[in-house]
Amino acid sequence: MTLDGKTTFHIGRSEENDIILPFNWVSRQHAMLQADKSGRLNLIDLGSTNGTFVNDRRITTPTLLHSGNRLAIGRTIMVFHQETPARKARPEREENDTDRTVSYARKKLVTVLVSDIHGFTRLAESVGDRRVSKLLQAWSPRVSAIVRTHDGMVDKFLGDAVMAVWIGGDVAGNVRQALATALAIDRFTNELGMKMTGIGQRLTTGGAINTGEAFVGNMGSDSRRDFTAIGDVVNVAFRLEGLTALTGMDVLLGEGSALHVQGEDLPLRHSRHLLKGKEDEIAAYGCRFKDLAKWLDAETVQRSG
Repeated sequence: MTLDGKTTFHIGRSEENDIILPFNWVSRQHAMLQADKSGRLNLIDLGSTNGTFVNDRRITTPTLLHSGNRLAIGRTIMVFHQETPARKARPEREENDTDRTVSYARKKLVTVLVSDIHGFTRLAESVGDRRVSKLLQAWSPRVSAIVRTHDGMVDKFLGDAVMAVWIGGDVAGNVRQALATALAIDRFTNELGMKMTGIGQRLTTGGAINTGEAFVGNMGSDSRRDFTAIGDVVNVAFRLEGLTALTGMDVLLGEGSALHVQGEDLPLRHSRHLLKGKEDEIAAYGCRFKDLAKWLDAETVQRSG
């Protein structure tokens, strides 16, 4: 395959990638090739589940490629060859130039919250697309404000789901903020469903929180870049959120998040789950919103006292 005309090429299982590898050992957004100013390509693993290897060595930082390098993603083997000589560095472009080289993603410790509205598909079928559209138009901006109030950043909205991140800093504090955000989103969603014309029912949410390392930065094509977090920690958060209704829990925490609240008065129920794309079961810790509310209220009283 010839790579030309861009400075960034994405590798993964999903169709939006430039190099599509439709195999179960490849993550949806697995890795990225990125040209530096001289035209040389660097390979960046995007926190994939099974890793990216150059000459049998797993890479964890941007790795400069040379002709003849052997790239391995699971059972997929590729040999890199660059015929075009590295070009001279180009002068800096204007700030409004939409074809600038994408900034390198950096590995950061993040806490990820994924929250969505339960039974949304059934709701859409019963009340119709128009009312559901109005619901989301009212839901999304208020949810964004809730995330900001708790010092987080909205990464993206996916229909009736939101992904928010807390980057670096006080990790234990970030987990608490994510928990408080999940509760606040649920309370708002409860009220919104009751108040909206044509819906008139209490809507509930489920949430998942996970903490770990992710690549954080401007991802996407040269003309369309979005600040986002990518990695296994994000994938696990989405998988756990999908289990909330099945487990009867309102919030599920991955082990990296649960470590920061275990041993306190928040009741957590331990369970293990085999997630898609994982060879081994992972630990999860669930709680109910009513218990979370009591715990957060007690924390507030303790701190103010």
